[in-house]
Amino acid sequence: MRRWLQVPCDWRRPGLAGAWNLWWCDACAFGQVWPRPAPSEIPAFYDLRRYYTHSTAETGRVEARPGWSARLLMALAWRADRGAEPDDSWWHQLPPVGARTALEIGCGSGQNLKLLAAQGLEVVGVEPDVAACAAARGRGLQVWAGVAEALPAPIVARHFDLVLLAHVLEHCLDPAGALGQAAARVAPGGRLVVEVPNSACAGLASAGAAWHWLDVPRHLNFFTRASLEALVRRIGLVVERVEWWGYARQFHPEWIATEAEAEAVFAGLAAADAGRVARHRRRAWRLLARTLFAHAARRYDSLRLILRAGQRAAVGSVMRRLSTRD
Repeated sequence: MRRWLQVPCDWRRPGLAGAWNLWWCDACAFGQVWPRPAPSEIPAFYDLRRYYTHSTAETGRVEARPGWSARLLMALAWRADRGAEPDDSWWHQLPPVGARTALEIGCGSGQNLKLLAAQGLEVVGVEPDVAACAAARGRGLQVWAGVAEALPAPIVARHFDLVLLAHVLEHCLDPAGALGQAAARVAPGGRLVVEVPNSACAGLASAGAAWHWLDVPRHLNFFTRASLEALVRRIGLVVERVEWWGYARQFHPEWIATEAEAEAVFAGLAAADAGRVARHRRRAWRLLARTLFAHAARRYDSLRLILRAGQRAAVGSVMRRLSTRD
């Protein structure tokens, strides 16, 4: 692997010293934070006042009405967005025919589980973050505390018709182990959905360490389509379809402001001033011009694979290897 990026600090916790080094493998199109943090360090990464999994709110921060330039930017990006947006229609088509149960690993505050429960499915969640668990349980959901690499015993004892692993693998110390655990929980004829940030996105190349979806050190792994598909084949899963989404939101004022804030923190400033935000908005215009007609892998910030289990023996073999390795 080659040295790829250095993230000067955790921009969400600027008072803590320490840079993070990211390494990239060109042959496998995959990146990782290295050295890896200790498992005991990870809970503190999520001890944040403002983090999306800690709330049951359906929307983000309320922003002032954007100016005409920002509205035009968003309108153009929205019209060009052909991604697989997870809207009501998408959610209703997601469970396999006859599905009765669903598991989400890394369920956050339970928003996805509520959508599936509204379709009549029995839903169960697993979530490592204490605040997110509390938020999900406050919604009346059955959520177990645990990590994707070592699921709680009541979950391991069951199989589910639909298993979701949405924006989880990038957080895991052992993404192969996490995916193997998820695959082993899929019932015969069931479906597994895996979604990750797309590290081939032109937005990452443009913003660098300040890219909204980089979010080091909460994100420890950086996938492309090639590296994610290689991993699912290793686990013994079969790709039903590939979906891309997350184009227009990269041009939203909140996304632009977040990247400007991260860059300001990296520069040792308390906050992003209007000039820095304006520079990021101009960068967004250039990004729009470069990506309007680009390939999906360059345009969209997220990649989603809809999967089904291959031969059950293949999954079992992988799980035995994962459980016995050093």
